[in-house]
Amino acid sequence: MKLDRFINRPVLSTVISVLIVILGILGLISLPITQYPDIAPPTIQVSTSYTGANAQTVLNSVIAPLEEEINGVENMDYMSSSATNTGAASISITFKQGTDPDMAAVNVQNRVSKAQGLLPAEVTRVGVITQKRQSSMLVIFSIVDEADKYDPTFIENYAKINLIPQVQRVKGVGDAMVMGANYSLRIWLNPEKMAENHLMPGDVSAALAEQNIEAAPGSIGEREGQTFQYTLRYKGRLQEVSEFENIVLRANEDGTVLHLKDIARVELGRETYAFSGKVNGHNAVSCMVMQIAGSNATQIIQDIEALLEECKSDLPDGLDIVVAQNANDFLFASIHEVIKTLIEAFVLVFLVVFLFLQDFRSTLIPAVAIPVALIGTFFVLNLIGFSLNLLTLSAMVLAIAIVVDDAIVVVEGVHAKLDQGYTSSRKASIDAMGELGGAIVSITLVMMAVFIPVSFMSGTSGTFYRQFGLTMAIAIGFSALNALTLSPALCAILLKPHKTDEKLAERMGTAMKAARTTLVGRYTEAFGRIMHPSVTIIFMVIAILGLIFGAFNFSEYPLVAIVFVLLSIAALIGLTTKKFKNAFNNYYDSILKKYKKRVLKFIQRPVLSLLIVAISIGGLLFMMNRTPTAMVPSEDTGTIMGVVTMPAGTSQDRTEAFLAQVDSMVRSCPAVEASTVISGYSFIGGQGPSYGSFIVKLKDWSERSIKESSTVVFANLYLRSRDVFKDAQVLFFQPPMIPGYGVTNGFTFNLQDRTGSDINTFFEVAKDFLAELEKRPEIESAQTSFSPNFPQYLIDIDAAQCKRAGLSPSDILTTLQGYYGGLYSSNFNRFGKIYRVMVQADRSERANFESLYKIKVRNGSEMAPITEFMTIKPIYGPDNISRFNMYTSIAVNGNPASGYTSGQALKAIEEVASTHLPQGYSYEFSGTSREESSTSGNTTALIFILCFGFIYLLLSAQYESYILPLAVLLSIPFGMAGSFLFLHLMGGLNSIIPIFGEAANNIYVQIALIMLIGLLAKNAILIVEFALERRKMGMSISWAAVLGAGARLRPILMTSLAMIIGLLPLMFAFGVGANGNRSLGTTAIGGMLIGMIFQIFLVPALFVIFQYLQEKITPMTWEDIDNSEAQSDIEQYSK
Repeated sequence: MKLDRFINRPVLSTVISVLIVILGILGLISLPITQYPDIAPPTIQVSTSYTGANAQTVLNSVIAPLEEEINGVENMDYMSSSATNTGAASISITFKQGTDPDMAAVNVQNRVSKAQGLLPAEVTRVGVITQKRQSSMLVIFSIVDEADKYDPTFIENYAKINLIPQVQRVKGVGDAMVMGANYSLRIWLNPEKMAENHLMPGDVSAALAEQNIEAAPGSIGEREGQTFQYTLRYKGRLQEVSEFENIVLRANEDGTVLHLKDIARVELGRETYAFSGKVNGHNAVSCMVMQIAGSNATQIIQDIEALLEECKSDLPDGLDIVVAQNANDFLFASIHEVIKTLIEAFVLVFLVVFLFLQDFRSTLIPAVAIPVALIGTFFVLNLIGFSLNLLTLSAMVLAIAIVVDDAIVVVEGVHAKLDQGYTSSRKASIDAMGELGGAIVSITLVMMAVFIPVSFMSGTSGTFYRQFGLTMAIAIGFSALNALTLSPALCAILLKPHKTDEKLAERMGTAMKAARTTLVGRYTEAFGRIMHPSVTIIFMVIAILGLIFGAFNFSEYPLVAIVFVLLSIAALIGLTTKKFKNAFNNYYDSILKKYKKRVLKFIQRPVLSLLIVAISIGGLLFMMNRTPTAMVPSEDTGTIMGVVTMPAGTSQDRTEAFLAQVDSMVRSCPAVEASTVISGYSFIGGQGPSYGSFIVKLKDWSERSIKESSTVVFANLYLRSRDVFKDAQVLFFQPPMIPGYGVTNGFTFNLQDRTGSDINTFFEVAKDFLAELEKRPEIESAQTSFSPNFPQYLIDIDAAQCKRAGLSPSDILTTLQGYYGGLYSSNFNRFGKIYRVMVQADRSERANFESLYKIKVRNGSEMAPITEFMTIKPIYGPDNISRFNMYTSIAVNGNPASGYTSGQALKAIEEVASTHLPQGYSYEFSGTSREESSTSGNTTALIFILCFGFIYLLLSAQYESYILPLAVLLSIPFGMAGSFLFLHLMGGLNSIIPIFGEAANNIYVQIALIMLIGLLAKNAILIVEFALERRKMGMSISWAAVLGAGARLRPILMTSLAMIIGLLPLMFAFGVGANGNRSLGTTAIGGMLIGMIFQIFLVPALFVIFQYLQEKITPMTWEDIDNSEAQSDIEQYSK
């Protein structure tokens, strides 16, 4: 391959690289920043309320007709719904990934419109809301009364009037849900006074409908020759409490007037009293912000943060805004760690390359290749619509060790020519690139072929592979372009002949340069005589370990950092001394001689080589099956969520007292910065007085030790609450790693009753199932907040008695709703907003069962006790009912036990379900668990088959052989088996020191394995390509293989060790994003180390075997029978 144009025109090569860097910087500036790409599927939420209705009524009259119409909407994946005793109805429709969220919302809205005629009038009056939103929360913030001087109603409505409308206008916000209530004009009825005046709640509603109205009377004097025209104006809806108090209910003939204030207490209160909140013990109202599917989460959070900061200056005295959860905190902390790792990897790769090349000129060439390839990648990422996220940044870290490979191969190839006696660096560069150009193109195509096929996979895993794979492929492409243009041009300019007879002028110039470096060299060599080469190596290892484990932290450990800096300087000086260079080269030469002998032994024993290959494939399959699976590893996000479920029927007052106790326990933890409590709402259980939720914000990662990670804190809180609080169910969990897949990071599934049986029977089946499930060692906890044991009263109306009294059952139920459930009777305007007027009996008048005896209905001219027309008996029932895909369901949330992965937990669920779920009952996963269960199994095997297939086809085309590529492919399983071996070793280490994470075949591991396939193939190609060229010149197959192994040992060791050492910071990562980084690093390092060790010995043997078979089929065509072109190689590599 002729590449002398770029060598002869170094300015052209430099300009190409400079343009790549400039375009890359422009792309980097324009790239959006996100935690992950748009992975979560679109979700559409349909919600409404039926005031006063219980869960079963809401299910039958609201949920059922809506689900009937919505079911089967285009591209729907699954649908879940819930109905509560507070009258709330919610349906969540999750669509397949890739569905346009706008079209999904339109399609759902059309289906909802078809069901409107089947809904109760109360529901249609309130309205059915259809909106786009994800289920996970981007930001949770609270307005806190730190001075304890404001009424909770004021705080809630200050937020709703002044803050929430602005948050809702932020681009990308799907919903801003406030854990509080709007203002409402509350009309608290007195049943006894109502009975005295022969009134029923419907009469009050009718009076409101008559007198609290807007009207359009018209105008006077329109076009009749009048001087003025007057608009007639009615005062409209009432606004003040006094105005409502004076509403006329009855005007008697004697002139007396019955006003509303005579039979009720009127006040400006809350629409519902179901919620309350506290932050660090102070009254507060919390708001949870969800995003629209496909929106930029990072930008949304930044816009909300800026908005909240502006609003702080306008807050009333004593109020403050506290952010309880912010997804950007974890994102930017993770990006900071990745960038730090990127710098560390660059430094370590530079050191390894310098160790082998032994001069700064040679090391500079690969060092320049790294930023050119990485920065150029940003330009293409921007063109194809990617974001700067944790996946693309992790790909950049791994790419450092890959993009430097091509430049190293070029530099090593030019040095090899110079060692052969070339007196011109330009000529050496041209000849070296003539030999290496084909190999570089082959390596690049193979590496890109590994990543491109998997980029077309669908689903969440496909999105991960696409982001990671294309980033790697683009960086590798730029690396190859750099290796074919800039690197050889720099070699021609910077590298000097090893032996030369210089002219006088050149010798004078050399002397002047030597004079300038005499002083430095003298002291350097003096230092070198003191320091033994082994001491230099020890110092360098210590410095590397210090870099990996954070010893260069001047802010926290200044003395330690100074010591490590001095050791690093000493190591660098030692590396530049002739004594070290000579010792290193002598040691390498002795290793090379021994290596060739060992290679020859493997070549002479082909059966042994094939047996080792077979063992490696068997070991790979065995360890792959033994390694538990997981979707993504859990990380310390700095936030812990909690839910509390009190015994069925617990009042909200008792729940709030209990939540205060749990809050006190949470805030006693030294790692906790703030604790937000929400009463009346559960993140996983619905709404009601028996529920509560916690949002625990931990201190910054830099302020917490390893023992205070979120995993440890969450486990301690869970265990302490289980031991201390016996009369309630307290569950703590971490938020999900992938936004948009629910609110928990554990496993979630829904038990389904497909038989239509009684809810109590279903609950017994669920309890038995969960009891069996919790016996499994893989399960830490598996809980449901569902209970059918909430105390209720069943009303049975005597229709005959009603008929005799001239009443209907509807009159009885409407009266009960007016006194107990509440009637949404009218609206009023205030503060520029519209609020509801609610009619209901005063809380003191409905505090117990005996209050029913005060309720009377109008029987003609008489008032009769309502209890005459109905019977009541105590029963038990659920406070919320859920459905999943139109079957009654019970939602279950849980966490894998320590030492087990989510994949193992899912498998345990499947096994228990197959043996302990009766016929007619089933289960379905939801959220992340659903995605994980659908992508596990054969997905990894399919990916590997695709990668191997593409590599095989490319190499077959390259070598014009269907047999020889097997010499490359059969060497790859060694490295893959090494990856799983290292994963298990780290898992075993974690069982002793629980800070390294569990061994799991997660998405990061699979990505690293895909990368390894290409890297290991590259190492094998280097040997096979060189050996094949020498075979074509007429050498024997064995001799060509030995020469190929010897010639390429140094670049293989250099590139492999550069990658291994460069990725050590990933393997031993701690802090933010550590588990994902550790998965990548452990897989890559283990695979590369084990793979390299076996490859350098077995690839030559495999080449001999398959080249021999190939020549049996197709005889070799000789290109250089006299070996004249290979003479210098023979002299160099046969020593």
